[in-house]
Amino acid sequence: MDIQIDEIFSLGLAILMGILAGKFAYRLKIPRVTGYLLMGLLIGPHFTNLIPEHVVHNLDVINDIALGLILFAIGNEFEWSHLNRIGIAKLLQLALFETLGVLVFVSGGFMLLGYEPVISLLVGSIAIATAPAATLLVVREFHSHGPLTDRLLALVAVNNILAMGLFRIIYSFVHLSNGADLTATILQPIYEIVVSVVLGILLGKILGFWERHLDELPELLLVIIGVILVGTGLARMLQLPPMMVAMAAGATIANSSYVHRLIYVEQRQLEQPIYIAFFVLAGLSLHVEMLLQMGFAGVVYLLARSAGKIGGIWLAGRVTSQPVEVSKFLGMTLLCQAGVAIGLSYEIIADYPEIGQMITTIVLATVILNETVGPYLVKLGLSMAHEVPEDISSQSAEVRSS
Repeated sequence: MDIQIDEIFSLGLAILMGILAGKFAYRLKIPRVTGYLLMGLLIGPHFTNLIPEHVVHNLDVINDIALGLILFAIGNEFEWSHLNRIGIAKLLQLALFETLGVLVFVSGGFMLLGYEPVISLLVGSIAIATAPAATLLVVREFHSHGPLTDRLLALVAVNNILAMGLFRIIYSFVHLSNGADLTATILQPIYEIVVSVVLGILLGKILGFWERHLDELPELLLVIIGVILVGTGLARMLQLPPMMVAMAAGATIANSSYVHRLIYVEQRQLEQPIYIAFFVLAGLSLHVEMLLQMGFAGVVYLLARSAGKIGGIWLAGRVTSQPVEVSKFLGMTLLCQAGVAIGLSYEIIADYPEIGQMITTIVLATVILNETVGPYLVKLGLSMAHEVPEDISSQSAEVRSS
């Protein structure tokens, strides 16, 4: 009898194996998210094939839900009182220096390799993106707090917005050079950004209104899930970036709700199994063979992106008044990269297969390294900045030695 692997079985297996991977990662004193990713790689089609590739694609809805929850939480970092405490000007300075650093190093590197300026800038815009999911989960796992943590979560949101915005602008020049209509090319990014933000604000307002008419607290969790699912679905239907919708909804509720902290407490009751499944499934999708295909351009991308982020933040610390731990360690915490970059590269391959294949190969290959090593660097940077509580550090050390 030919037994077909079932999606529900695969989802349950992903969660159970992810829990085990998290326990091993904890004992090895590395972030659990790295364990989830490596476990996904182990049980996926590239190694043991316990979960085949066709099943991974059928579970994409889990990724959409998880990203919606994560980006909704990241949007909370745009609470005005929180931004004012950090300093909006200082945050924008960090974002500007980091963005320019990545564009200069990555785009400059690709121009030196002989690529056209517009293609080099397109690759540079993708390199700006930072994976919000892995970064947020490391911060939560180690309960970090302090100047670096505050800026890290806010900056992750800002540089993903900048990455998508710059990508849209530069990509419009690619379209124009290939004979696209000028008016449509200009209006498309404006439509995506404006409508995404408006839709996110409306959904946040609906959630804020509903919270004032709750019959019981568990109802709040259901409303959060419903709002995120509706937002993601509408974004797909209207051909909008779901990421911007979810972040706009999170930012709206953070600034208009009286009990928005309670909303995030309720949300976290649901997060863990979904996040474990999300990262194990992400590990299943990692293409190890891409490491052999990325070539010298991939090495340039990986090193130039790291240099741009670390160097940009360091320079921002020297030129502007930033806390010492921020200028020293913030750059290394921004190296995770996954979903946003992959999504942008797939958009190119759908329109221009030859260009897109080159960029997608590089992004997929470097995601393997950025997503497995990146979370550890987030934890290392937070620890070196002394923002991981001593009891967490000592507890991890005791578990490792036992």
